[in-house]
Formats: sequence, structure tokens, C-alpha cells
Amino acid sequence: MTGAVLEALASHWRRNRLQLLTLVLGLALATALWSGVQAINAEARASYDAAAATLAEGRFHQLMPREGDSMPQALFVALRRAGWLVSPVVEGRLRVGGTAVRLVGVDPLTAPPSSAASEALARTDLNRFLRAETLVAGPEMAALLEANMPNPVLVDQAVAPGSVLADIGVVQKLLGRAGRISRLIVLPEQPLRQQPLADIAPDLVLQRADGATDVGRLTDSFHLNLTAFGFLSFAVGIFIVHGAIGLAFEQRRGVIRTLRALGVPLRRLVVLMIAELVVLATLAGALGIALGYLIAALLLPDVAATIRGLYGADVAGTLQIRPAWWLSGIAMALGGALLAAAS
Repeated sequence: MTGAVLEALASHWRRNRLQLLTLVLGLALATALWSGVQAINAEARASYDAAAATLAEGRFHQLMPREGDSMPQALFVALRRAGWLVSPVVEGRLRVGGTAVRLVGVDPLTAPPSSAASEALARTDLNRFLRAETLVAGPEMAALLEANMPNPVLVDQAVAPGSVLADIGVVQKLLGRAGRISRLIVLPEQPLRQQPLADIAPDLVLQRADGATDVGRLTDSFHLNLTAFGFLSFAVGIFIVHGAIGLAFEQRRGVIRTLRALGVPLRRLVVLMIAELVVLATLAGALGIALGYLIAALLLPDVAATIRGLYGADVAGTLQIRPAWWLSGIAMALGGALLAAAS
């Protein structure tokens, strides 16, 4: 009996193919816009996390200048002599071959051991790294550096997209900041006794670790707006789906009455109609995710340029398929279709 009921329900779509196309395309386009926005957001946040992981940003306290964006390197020496276990960092942007590159200079002897920078340095020849003024970067950035910089370049996947790792002295030289550092990372294990910070470096302020990155906080509103846009687009698509489902239900009232008169239980009929809707929503969701991937891949370079211009954050220019956004796309397609049918 179940097969006969399914055949009767499917006969409506065979007679009304345009209506079926409207339902599937409406849901697919709604899912595409939602999943495309989520894919861009996921890629951007993954890039922020990778950049922060270079020096384990958000996991360690940091000493920052009260004013300006740099401090004398002599403060690092003074703090070490006073018992403070700190590691200097120099950061800045250098235009290489027309591309703004984020340079990160570290002291390999004092860098936090659990950071991506330390892991990358552990895989390199430290003597060569220090003597040859070596630059360490990811594959894409390494190709750019080799074509435009005289320095030796090492490729390491741990370095974030758009970032280049080097010894602190090399970065100071490239940026023209001799004797200046950007900040000091406070290592987690400190001596029991050390001089107060106010006595050694009153111009520095201790910024406590909170697990979040500065760039992540700055861009939260930007990504919230993108998410709102995606949700609004999804809602518009669901209105189209609601109309198609409502029309199909009205046109199948006669079929439903006939099936009930033939003895088909109401519960079975409802379950089969829901199963039919789930199958259609899954197919439309899969199509929407594929379209969303194409939309995100086309828009990601422009979004990355916008984020770089507004917030100075680097976002990878290539899109990866991440479970978070395609699962959310399938969930939204199923939930949206069921919501449209329920109302």
C-alpha cells in the first residue's frame, strides 16, 4: 500500500513540473545564499585563528605600549634582567610585489613553546634561520617572496596565510624599525619574585589573555551583518517555497480524500508526505550548497580585500569545504522546508 500511496503523491509532481522546479529552485537558491555567506564567514574566521595561533595570541598575557604602536627594545632587556620572562615581537606590513604582507618577527630563543611560530621554527635549521636572514611562510606566500625578495625562503604549512615569520632583527631591518618592538609576550611560568612592572616600565600596560583575538573582535560586526544578509535572503526564498508547497497541498486535496476513502491511515499519509518533503529538501539543499560554494568562491577575494582594507586582517584567498557550513546549509534547507509546510 505504501508504494501505491507514494506513486499517487508523486503523480502530482509529474503533472506539475514547473511547480516542482519552483519548489526545488526556490529552496536551492535560499540555501545557496545562506551557505555561501556561512562559507565566507568560516573561511575568514579560520584565517583569523591561524594568524592568532602564530604567536598563540589570546592565550598569553602581553605587555603593550600605553601610547603608540611600538616600544624601545631596551625595555625587553630591562624586564628580563628584572625577572620578567617575556618574548619580543615585531609586527608590520611590507608591500611585496604589489601585495601587503604581514611580517612577524620573533626571538626564536624566547618565543612561547606552544605557539605555531615555535613549532615552525622547531622544523627549521635554527643556525641557518638566524645567519641567512631566512623568511618562513606558507606555500602561496613563499612563491611571492621567492619572486620578489633576496632572502632565503622556507615553506611551512603552520604559518598563517598572508603572514611571514622571521627573526626579530630581520623584520626590524625590513620595516626600518631598528631598536623598536611592537609588544612583549609574557610567558606563563614566571619567577616567584620579580620587580613590579610600574617600577621598570611605567609606559607599558599588561593586557591579560582572554582567549579571543583582537581581529576577531573587530570583525564580529562585519560577519554579523553578512549573516543577517544571508538569513534575510534565505527568508525570501522560504516565502517562495511556502507558496509552492501551499499550492501543491491545495491541488492534492482530492487525491488525499481519495486515499483516505480507500483506507489509508491518516498517520501514514502524513508521514509519507513529510518523507516526500524531506527528500525534496535534501536534494534542493545539496544543489544549494554547490551553488553556495560557487558564490562564496567568487565573492571571497573581494570580501578578503574589504576585510584587509578595513581591519588589516588577512583572509585566505581560496575556499575550503568545511563541515560547519555545509551541514548548516542542509539543516537550514530541511528546517526551512518543514517550517514552510507547517505554516
